[in-house]
Amino acid sequence: MLLSFYPKRGSNVPVYMQLYEHMRKEIITGEIGRGEKLPSIRKISQSTSLSRTTIESAYFQLLTEGYILSRPKSGYYAADLTEIEWDLPWGKEKAEEKPLETDISREKKYFNEDVDSESFDAPAWKRMYGSVLKDFRDEIFSVGEYRGESDLRREISRFINRTRGARTSPNQIVVGAGVQYLMVILAGLVRRDGGRAAFEEPGYEKARYVFEDYGFETDSIRVLENGIDIKSLYESKADIVYVSPSHQFPTGFLMPVPKRIDLINWAREKGSFIIEDDYDSLIRHESRPVPCLQGLDTHDRVIYLGSFSKILLPSVRISYMVLPHRLLNDYEKIKRRYSQSASKLEQLTLAKFLEEGFMEKHIRRIKRNYKRKSSLLQKYIDKNYKGRVRIISADSGLNMVLGLRTGKSPEEVAGIFSEKGVLVKVIGRNGRDMAVSLAYSGFSPEVIEKMIEAPMDMGKDWLDKFLRL
Repeated sequence: MLLSFYPKRGSNVPVYMQLYEHMRKEIITGEIGRGEKLPSIRKISQSTSLSRTTIESAYFQLLTEGYILSRPKSGYYAADLTEIEWDLPWGKEKAEEKPLETDISREKKYFNEDVDSESFDAPAWKRMYGSVLKDFRDEIFSVGEYRGESDLRREISRFINRTRGARTSPNQIVVGAGVQYLMVILAGLVRRDGGRAAFEEPGYEKARYVFEDYGFETDSIRVLENGIDIKSLYESKADIVYVSPSHQFPTGFLMPVPKRIDLINWAREKGSFIIEDDYDSLIRHESRPVPCLQGLDTHDRVIYLGSFSKILLPSVRISYMVLPHRLLNDYEKIKRRYSQSASKLEQLTLAKFLEEGFMEKHIRRIKRNYKRKSSLLQKYIDKNYKGRVRIISADSGLNMVLGLRTGKSPEEVAGIFSEKGVLVKVIGRNGRDMAVSLAYSGFSPEVIEKMIEAPMDMGKDWLDKFLRL
């Protein structure tokens, strides 16, 4: 399709909003048909001489409001709006108002995904929050800093330098509400024409979606027992690769230091970047946490991602990104395009929580609790299902990798667990042998203990159907 759009220069309406209104009108009136593929950002830029940023902003607004849909590896498409009555501002007679029928569907909750409810020091957090309200009376009435509150960035830098062997300074850190939000910023920061991003397979799928939505070509690189396949990575011609070397999701594999050096050398030789997702690497049961990849990097090629969602609370939606020095100038040019998405009050509270040592106490507590859960669950499986369920990995993180034999499909296996309110991820299969990743952070130790002592008294527990596959 061709886009006949001519911006009104000198107008008070920003050009991206003019483009948004133009496309919105054509979608509503049917000039752009339902399901019709829209021209790419690059094509619109070439035909209109508009900047890619302007077009991206218009598309983002249309996407946010539901006028268009994004399909990974395919592009943008007009949504089906034929069943909606519109009050059009450009001359069409106002449609008669009709009562709206609502169908509220709630997202399914899985109890095994929750974090440990007994570990969080709520009274301490409440005191820190109250202290912020008292000590930062002027600051709380203003918007937050673009890259995150300076107090929090200082404490995050100290925290990961101390606990993860990172080498960072506060000016390298960008704070945001969730890792996906930060990757949106990152994708815009490193994007090149014809950009190519590589991802672990299996791996964190939501990271891939962000880069696909930003027009990157993507490659899936298999995960070996010591991490991503470096040989395949060289063959991929990727500009950037996403890895979780300290606790690969979902396999739980750990990348040893020699291979980490190989990965850094790949980035140096290719002029590419590495995204290191270090989401739950502090939680190891039988060994010390392995220092992060970023601390080994002497070529300024690693982008480090961290989050407090797993080690603290999912409801404290604060994540952070450590940028290499070589990207800081580019970030300064675009930072005002992205408002700060994390609560300023909670950022300042978290900064105090870190500064006063409560985070280290919290981590020691959750490591004890999660080790207990992991040990109990292994004991339960060994006692009741020995020879039928194999524990492949359970040393780190909040997931356990189990092996089983079944003739059912991955979808059927995931469905059986889902019926019990348990979320699993099927990692792979070889014939009848299947590996699944099971989160155990939300399991109650008391329930597991009762299952160990009297499994039949617990009724049809969550593994019964699993073992009749």
